Amino acid sequence: MIHGKIQFTVLSKFTTSLKARGANFQNVLRLLTFIFQLAVVLSVGAQEPANAIDLSQPLTLEQCIQIGLEKSTSMRNARLNLAIQELRVKNARSGYLPQIFSNGSYDFSDRLDFGFEPENYNLGLRGVYTLWDNGQREGNFAQAKENLTATVSRNERTKQDIILDITVAYYDILKRQELVKVSEQILERSQENTQRTRDFEEAGTLIPADIATAEVREANDQLSLINNINSLQIAQATLPRLLGLDPGQLLMVSVDESYQLYQDRGTIERIEMPIEEAIQIALNSRPEFEERQAQLRSQEWSLTLARLQRWPRLNADVDYNVNLDDYLRERQNFSDFRSWSAGVSLNFTLFDGGVLGNRVKEIKMQLEQARENVSDLERSVALAVRQAYLNLARSEKAVDISQKQVLNAQSSLEVIQGRFDVGKAILLELLDAQTSYAQALTNEVNAFYDYKIAQIRLQDAMGVLQ
Repeated sequence: MIHGKIQFTVLSKFTTSLKARGANFQNVLRLLTFIFQLAVVLSVGAQEPANAIDLSQPLTLEQCIQIGLEKSTSMRNARLNLAIQELRVKNARSGYLPQIFSNGSYDFSDRLDFGFEPENYNLGLRGVYTLWDNGQREGNFAQAKENLTATVSRNERTKQDIILDITVAYYDILKRQELVKVSEQILERSQENTQRTRDFEEAGTLIPADIATAEVREANDQLSLINNINSLQIAQATLPRLLGLDPGQLLMVSVDESYQLYQDRGTIERIEMPIEEAIQIALNSRPEFEERQAQLRSQEWSLTLARLQRWPRLNADVDYNVNLDDYLRERQNFSDFRSWSAGVSLNFTLFDGGVLGNRVKEIKMQLEQARENVSDLERSVALAVRQAYLNLARSEKAVDISQKQVLNAQSSLEVIQGRFDVGKAILLELLDAQTSYAQALTNEVNAFYDYKIAQIRLQDAMGVLQ
């Protein structure tokens, strides 16, 4: 923040100097005032987050993902897990550093009166450093780093899951909006049919039963519109929840340019890579593999540490002590109040009932399970990619079919509508044609957004979703 008081003080001194030199005081004052105002504006703007997003405006998919990665509960927990693991790495590294302790005591008893005599209290410092511990510090530190690597990979998987969920929810809103538009279009056509039927009934061409049939169809279309509006509202509440916002907060999403482009061109982007290439990309990119490999290495270090417990443990320690209370009282030579010691200890477990041996066997079996899980993960990922690939191919064909259905249904409706207007088609034929057309429009919307979601799910299965 730029403080205005300081700026005005500097400005006053500078302008006074310029005036004394005969400069154009008014012009200089205007220039410096403008510079000061600009600096204040820039300072205030710098305090605001650079990535602030206005929630009152329609949000793009990229903006929704940005909010979700910042505010969602899953990402917050992921960042906390990473911070926790980083602390554990620091704790493991601290084993290489000396430890310094302070100790103090105050005593009184039946032989020692209560008071502040030298015999009542003690104060000292103690430092300990382990020179060698048979490799246990190295094992603990290496294991903590592998656990950190696994956490980073797990957080990457969490990030991709959040992006997938937000994208699916975003496309669901777009789909529901298009379905509402379709329902409104169909309802408007039904209302026109009902009115036209009434006109024909007044002219004696149709009977009251035909009006009832048209009204039933109109009521069904009204119910369909209500259901689609309700589904849209549920989708609009789901997205804020995934973003870490209040579900009651109304969010607007940007117009889907891809759907408009599809309607204009009648074509979609199609998958071009072979399925084997997609599977290979997944095996190289999925963060789960790095996570499992890091977990394997961590368990291998657990096995090493368990084996070290069975070996003779040779510890070399250095101890340094200072009697602060005596030194502070007497204020004599400091070396008289300090002491140090060094020692080596050898420990060996002669008998523990087989606990250490069983611990090593247990970790070996857990390690074998982890290796088997890695192999199974490769098969599971390959299957997931194959399924996503085939679903995308099916979705592409479904879009083509739905597009043809709309064209055929529209042509059929136009023909029957013309025949009905001249009295050569009955009302049921017209209503059936309108139903087919409405269903074709609905199928087209569903097929297109199913195709968009299938694209995202394939990217997710391949581990390249960003």
